[in-house]
Amino acid sequence: MIGLSNNKEFLRMSIFFLWLINISGFFGILSDQNEFFLSTTPYVLSLTLLLLILNHDLSDKKSKTGLILIFLFGLIVEILGVNYGLFFGEYSYGANLGPKIYEVPYVIGFNWVLLIIATGSISDKLIKGKEIYKILFASFLMVLVDLLIEKSAPKLDFWEFVISPVPFSNYLWWFIFSLCFQYIFFKTVKTKELNLSSNILVIQFLFFGMLAVFL
Repeated sequence: MIGLSNNKEFLRMSIFFLWLINISGFFGILSDQNEFFLSTTPYVLSLTLLLLILNHDLSDKKSKTGLILIFLFGLIVEILGVNYGLFFGEYSYGANLGPKIYEVPYVIGFNWVLLIIATGSISDKLIKGKEIYKILFASFLMVLVDLLIEKSAPKLDFWEFVISPVPFSNYLWWFIFSLCFQYIFFKTVKTKELNLSSNILVIQFLFFGMLAVFL
């Protein structure tokens, strides 16, 4: 990770590859082979997180510990949410996010880490001043991403709420937990990478924004 985090060629290859697989995935989901492409979602998310981590300098123990905590806490709050209706409202996960633990796909923990790193890194570079402002802006970006994904999630068999529209409590608690996880991220991860993080966020907005229109 130390060598790759400063390797510009690897960064360019990572960006190109993520655009390639997401563009392919978008058109694949709209095709008659959509079941196959949707089934690859956990692998795409896992690979995206791996590339993001490899492009960060996470060689110190503190950084690793911080990301592991975000993964574990992310899974725990989702398990409590799905099984007991806490925080987000009553919802359940579908089949397209892969294997589950207590009804929550493992990849959801990866997704929390992925989005926290991406939004936190962007906020760190864009927002000047106190750290709390960076944490607040990053958490706001997290809510924007969630708002966009919620429109397509049921159609993609990612997850679905019992009631419609999605309850306000979902976005409120998403913001609250984002604040907590961003705090962990900013306190444990020293080096933030902007280029890949910004590409990942743009891909997320375009991918789910276009799916909301065409699905």
